[in-house]
Amino acid sequence: MSLFVWQALNASGQRKRGEIESDSERSARKQLKQQGLIVQRLTLQEGHKKSDNLNKKKSLNGVETTLFLQQLSTLTSAGMTLSEALSAVADGMEVKRARRAVSFVRQQVLEGSSLANALRAIGMDDVVCNMVAAGEETGQLEAVSERLSELLENRQQMNQELLSAILYPLIILCFGMLVMLVLLTWVVPQIVSVFEHTGGELPGLTQWVIAASDILREYGLLLLISGAGLLLAASLAMRRESVRDWRDMWLLRLPALSNLLSKIEIARFSRTLGMLLSGGVSTLAAMHIANQSFVLLPFQRLGEKARESLREGGNLSDAFRAGHVPHLAVQLISVGEKSGQLDKMLLRVANQYEQEISRNLKRMLTVVEPALMLVMAVMVGLMAVAILLPIVEMNSLVR
Repeated sequence: MSLFVWQALNASGQRKRGEIESDSERSARKQLKQQGLIVQRLTLQEGHKKSDNLNKKKSLNGVETTLFLQQLSTLTSAGMTLSEALSAVADGMEVKRARRAVSFVRQQVLEGSSLANALRAIGMDDVVCNMVAAGEETGQLEAVSERLSELLENRQQMNQELLSAILYPLIILCFGMLVMLVLLTWVVPQIVSVFEHTGGELPGLTQWVIAASDILREYGLLLLISGAGLLLAASLAMRRESVRDWRDMWLLRLPALSNLLSKIEIARFSRTLGMLLSGGVSTLAAMHIANQSFVLLPFQRLGEKARESLREGGNLSDAFRAGHVPHLAVQLISVGEKSGQLDKMLLRVANQYEQEISRNLKRMLTVVEPALMLVMAVMVGLMAVAILLPIVEMNSLVR
């Protein structure tokens, strides 16, 4: 797909300029003629293909990739050729970037490239590319595309649940902190000015609130800069593998999070590896790709050890027994290896743990939401008591 710059006259004789994407100059002239334009000049924009190659990475996001695979599976199973299906998918893409990426894939296929290599050229995920390559070799591209769309949908659903479990409590906490800051920096100082004229000793709780208000007003900017500096320092420190390893090991020691994190890691790995094996990818290649789905470093090292064990003739279940892998997953993987149905057992492990993760996240939200609301109510209540106590004492003195 190339980009052409055109200059033409419309039906009323007005001169128009613009850009158009097309496979060839002839096709571009035909499209402009269909729009009622008389082409005066049509030139290929230099550097367009080069800029396409520079921007191929991440040209399709997760949602667009899922939609692409679903439509490709539907259209090819309906009898369309691959090039016709890709053309129809490109026309259906609403975002120009995605439409250009699919058109680039179609152009690569027309030039003789395989679909898998064309997808690699736009920076598609290795899981997708390897399964598509296996589907092309076995002639089961429609079934592979359907499985891939299911895999990506499951990934997106789990990511959404994790994001909801983190984002919603974080919003509540930030709102509560904002309310406290407004009370301490704006409301409390106005009340203090009234107390100063009355004299007398203020209650201890009120003195604590006034001291906190003074600290925020005098050193608020310094505290903000210090907090931003700490976040930046933590972000830079996380680039070091030793620091990330210490963080991951610490997380895996927490009683409340260790089990949940282990299930999340194994669910991602099991679904990816199960899909790759069922799609016809070799075991070692599938292990190499599936290990990339691990986020925590201890699991990444465990995955590499398991791959080396498989290379030397060992079993995946035996390699996983020494790590943080849940016992049920190890047992099911062992049964799958003995029965020759490892791919089906891996997908069963993924389904089992994805359901448990969803239930645990919902249960966590059910507990965290009222707990945060209770903390906010207590903090605001203490603030109100600290302000009202001196007012009550003032009324007693007046009487």
